Amino acid sequence: MPELAALSKRLRTVACQYLAPIAGPYVMLESEVSDGTTLPVATLGPLARPQHVGRARRTIVGAETLLGPGAGAIEKAGILLQKIANTLRFEEFWRDKVRDDPRVIVTPTFDKTIGKVPIWNAAINHLRRSGVDAGTVLEFGTNNGGWLKYFVDRLPSSMSFVGFDCFEGLPEAWDDLPAGSIKGYGAPVELWADDPAARRRIAEDAEQGIAFPPPPQKNVRIESGLFAESLSRYLQDGWPADLRLVHFDADLYISTRPVLDTLCGPLNYRYLILFDEFYSVNHEFRAWREFCSLYALKDWRVLATSADGSQVLIEVNTAAPWPGVNASE
Repeated sequence: MPELAALSKRLRTVACQYLAPIAGPYVMLESEVSDGTTLPVATLGPLARPQHVGRARRTIVGAETLLGPGAGAIEKAGILLQKIANTLRFEEFWRDKVRDDPRVIVTPTFDKTIGKVPIWNAAINHLRRSGVDAGTVLEFGTNNGGWLKYFVDRLPSSMSFVGFDCFEGLPEAWDDLPAGSIKGYGAPVELWADDPAARRRIAEDAEQGIAFPPPPQKNVRIESGLFAESLSRYLQDGWPADLRLVHFDADLYISTRPVLDTLCGPLNYRYLILFDEFYSVNHEFRAWREFCSLYALKDWRVLATSADGSQVLIEVNTAAPWPGVNASE
């Protein structure tokens, strides 16, 4: 084809004219095929380094001593600086959303005597006062199932509960904990707490790698796997039209932010979010701040918080109605 041959020649000329001063020797491959089935590909010779764009990048990589261990040290310093900045932002959050709002309930910081029950009860009480007697509750980071069991026992049986977890512990390091930490029993055994023998059997099976059966509660289901897999499965039939509460106990930024974006981003009705590790400023707190910025979300308020800011209960879209709930209630 004369047209293809002419195009190949023109490409070679242009490439040599504009790229040779930058890249040095220029080679054209697959440009001489006469059957017209292969298009010309401009290639360069072997490169010892990438052609960094920008003077700043070229200056950085020119410092050989920063390669290897030096890059790791810089990365750790960056994480520390980010933590400092987010800690200062956390103080701003507390001033604007907690200190200056007299409606906020402040519960004691977690200890082994009372656990997290006070703020859990605050969430349940708010749902009850709002007239919510049906709808969906989702938990991300179910682990042993203690939170799910507590809420299932105290909210109407007409509500549906879904717990998400990989049951393999943290997929990556979180603050000072290495990947694989907080694995628990490897199954939501507390859902069987009313039957000690069954609970013990589920725990023993999980230790042997045997999958656990469906929960005994008719209105509870478990979605196993990483959230990227399990949430996609759950949303195959669409977003819930009656979401009441989302519990985030996933700890990690990479586990929290995508769920916020994917699940909560499209919602325009009122619902609650309960964060379990909000004080972890580089993770749940950062994920929430970025989510609010991305979606320009301003209509939200803190209903309750633990004294240390670990557990934070938030009402989202406060001016919107609860779906399916009589506005007069």
